[in-house]
Amino acid sequence: MVTLKILVAGHFNAGKTTFVKNASENLPLLTEKQTSSERERNLKPKTTVAMDFSSIREENFEVKIFGIPGQDRFSFMWEILSRNTHGFIFLIDSTREDMWDDTIVQMRVMLKGESIPFIVCANKQDLPEAKEISYIRHRMKNLYGIEEIYPCVATDKEVVKQLISILIQKIMESLDRETPVQEGTT
Repeated sequence: MVTLKILVAGHFNAGKTTFVKNASENLPLLTEKQTSSERERNLKPKTTVAMDFSSIREENFEVKIFGIPGQDRFSFMWEILSRNTHGFIFLIDSTREDMWDDTIVQMRVMLKGESIPFIVCANKQDLPEAKEISYIRHRMKNLYGIEEIYPCVATDKEVVKQLISILIQKIMESLDRETPVQEGTT
């Protein structure tokens, strides 16, 4: 069986833990602790401090999904956790345009200019204050050259599965152009 590693990244409170929880077929491993800063506590009571983990089986392969902390103080872990990653899901909070730059910083650190498959997902599209996808696509293209933005509702298991499937397809296409995935690679 082939094993794929996917990393879910994004700014603080983008919905990474929720995404990992809803991707999981089993009980996910979560490393949430009380938020330490007042600014963060105003947004949510807990935050990921190491990583979140879940796995799913998809046809002939297993997908290991790692969610990482979004705060800059955990940036020393980003590069470590991104090693041997086959693909990335970068989340942005559709309601918090002021946070999008933080996700772009993560993208630059983790991708390092390499052509690793990734998708960018505009999460929280179910909330009334969410920016429209057309607006987000326009902003991301003009600011960062990112043209493809997928709508996301991380609380919806079906949406999460669809987004993972999109990334898996991109990974498989990339691997077909390069070398096959080693069995048991993590």
